[in-house]
Amino acid sequence: MIDKRDVADDRPYEAPTALDRSGLISAIWRNRLLACAIFCVVVLLSFIATIVIPPRYLATGSVIVAEDDPATRTSDVYAQKQGDPADLESQIMIVRSSRLLKVAMSQPGAYEAVIEECRKAGDRCATLAADAPLLAEKVAQHYAVAAVGRSRVLSISYNSALPATAMTMANALVTAYLDDQRSSQSNSREVAAKWLWQEIANLDTEIRDQLAKIEEFRHQNGLVQGSTASISSEGLSSVSQQLAAAEQSKAQVQARLDAVRNTRNGRDGSTLALDNRTVADLRQQIATLGNQLAASNTVLGPRHPQRRMLEASMELLQKQLNAELDRISASAQKDYEAASNLVTALKDQTAKAKDNAANALTHEASIEGMVRDVEAKRQLYTQLYQRASELESERRSLNGGARLVSLAELPVMPYFPKKTPMLAAGIALGLFLAGAGAVLWDRLRPFLRPLYSRSAGGAPRPSAVSQEVLAAREAAAPDVEVSADPLRVIATLPVSGLADRPGESLLTMTWWSMLSGDFRQNSRQMAADLLEASQARPLLFLPVDSRSRLASFACLLAAQSLVKGGLSVLVVECAPASMEFMTAFDLPADHPTLGDVVAGKAEPAACVAATQTPGLDVVPGKQADLQLFARARRQALKGFLDWASGYDAVLLTGPALLDSQSYPALTMLAAQLQVRAVVCAEHEGEAASQLDAAAAVMAELGLIGLGAVLLPASGQEKISEDVPRRLHRRSA
Repeated sequence: MIDKRDVADDRPYEAPTALDRSGLISAIWRNRLLACAIFCVVVLLSFIATIVIPPRYLATGSVIVAEDDPATRTSDVYAQKQGDPADLESQIMIVRSSRLLKVAMSQPGAYEAVIEECRKAGDRCATLAADAPLLAEKVAQHYAVAAVGRSRVLSISYNSALPATAMTMANALVTAYLDDQRSSQSNSREVAAKWLWQEIANLDTEIRDQLAKIEEFRHQNGLVQGSTASISSEGLSSVSQQLAAAEQSKAQVQARLDAVRNTRNGRDGSTLALDNRTVADLRQQIATLGNQLAASNTVLGPRHPQRRMLEASMELLQKQLNAELDRISASAQKDYEAASNLVTALKDQTAKAKDNAANALTHEASIEGMVRDVEAKRQLYTQLYQRASELESERRSLNGGARLVSLAELPVMPYFPKKTPMLAAGIALGLFLAGAGAVLWDRLRPFLRPLYSRSAGGAPRPSAVSQEVLAAREAAAPDVEVSADPLRVIATLPVSGLADRPGESLLTMTWWSMLSGDFRQNSRQMAADLLEASQARPLLFLPVDSRSRLASFACLLAAQSLVKGGLSVLVVECAPASMEFMTAFDLPADHPTLGDVVAGKAEPAACVAATQTPGLDVVPGKQADLQLFARARRQALKGFLDWASGYDAVLLTGPALLDSQSYPALTMLAAQLQVRAVVCAEHEGEAASQLDAAAAVMAELGLIGLGAVLLPASGQEKISEDVPRRLHRRSA
């Protein structure tokens, strides 16, 4: 319907007023002082908050969950970690658990930092123990754990009034979480490694005991191990070798002794005796003397001194040779006896060594089982030690599905409040609350006006605005004199051809007319001039004859223009020739009118109809109200005007000025309300004569005339050809 839109804008009929940007801006403009006050208060409060609120510091550490560990990719630990999804929500619940918070409180320096913060804040937690539930609950309120974006990184934050406390507590929880993750997944390996180390220790003790027993048995039985075998075996081998060497030496000595004896007896020409240098020299000398004796046989006689000297020398040499041979024989005999004694002794030692070796073999066989048991335990010890070392390495390489990304650092800048964001938020909130408050007040003001416009006894009670308006009216009334001077033309609206809708309602005519920019600009200028000339008095728009709709049309144009200027306007029909407002705004036929208020049948607030244009209210009228106005009481009309003083402007449309039936009502309006009359006529035809006649009638009735408004004729112009194209473009 036409009344569901703002006719002063170029919008389609279906545009909802609640979403109309122009309507919201107009509502804010009408209540701009309230909006500015709300905005200033909110911004001031936000500025004070940035100064008064104590600063809070935030320290944040981060860990990454279920990251691949290169140190364990080739072990069973990597396969176990790959199968674990490490749900972030479950990890966050673990971090925020009371058990982990208690572990964090047990970290070095954590409890002291919390107590220092409590003392600074003056809380009673300063006297609580480290394991107190109240202290853990208070600490938990300062922690914040969340996932960072879509990654698997967890951020662990702590906010505090002290920067050092924030850093210490954040790092305490990060360390506690990492330790808990490592200990939870390495517990089974730790238990297995502990059992293996215990078994290794037991095996080591058993091996040591058995080795001590074996060594003690060997010591008792002489089973001493040599370099290659047992001492008894090595001794038997050594004695056997010595015996063989002694027997060989004895045989050599005996052969030498026999050769010496044979040589002495002259039976053996063995060269064993020639090994002696003395024997060889003596034999050589003897041979030489023998040659000389043989040579002297032919020359010398047997008794020749020279021959006898040679024979004496031969005899002496032979004695020396025999003596040397005796000496060699005696020496060989002694060597033979010594070799015989050595062989005998070595034979005795060999017999004893054989007995010892046989006994050692028997003893070794008796402890062979113990030795094999020790060797088996040694192999088991080696295997267990290797497995325990592997488990220990795996346990130490486990990071529990979580790894440290970064520890919290000492915060320098406060986390809250931050001046720039705080002021920006205050400005944004102030703008929103200012706009919302202005629009809400603009929507509620028509409904609240009946509540604050009445006094306690039910009589109309003017507001602060009405007091100013009444004072202006009382001050202006004596200065204005009614005269029959010709009416000045205040505004002449252009001929646009857009009001060629004699059968349409006023809203349709207004909408079509406002499509023209020139017409819209002249309408707003007309409204501004009339408002300035009215001097805070109600404006009464009067048609020239009873068949004209120009007064209602001009009144609605002025009202729409004033509303767009941010004013609240009340439009009242006073005994019209036709029920224009009821038809235009689709009001029921039994809606209370101004005549009912004058007759005392209805309250002023009951006859007001709020339109969907914010700031514009209407009071419809009927033709039957003409007689009621003629005999209306001054107090009734005065009370209605006082009630309407809450509006910035009151516009009235009256009966035809040149109709004699309208004179009583117009005389009453002139005498009781001191209205300012505006004559509405066509700016073609007999406009000048009509205005002269209107001026005379107004002077006779006592109406104060501001001037005339000339409007285009209705039903005589054709619609311009460019309007359909413009409407189609705006609708698209």
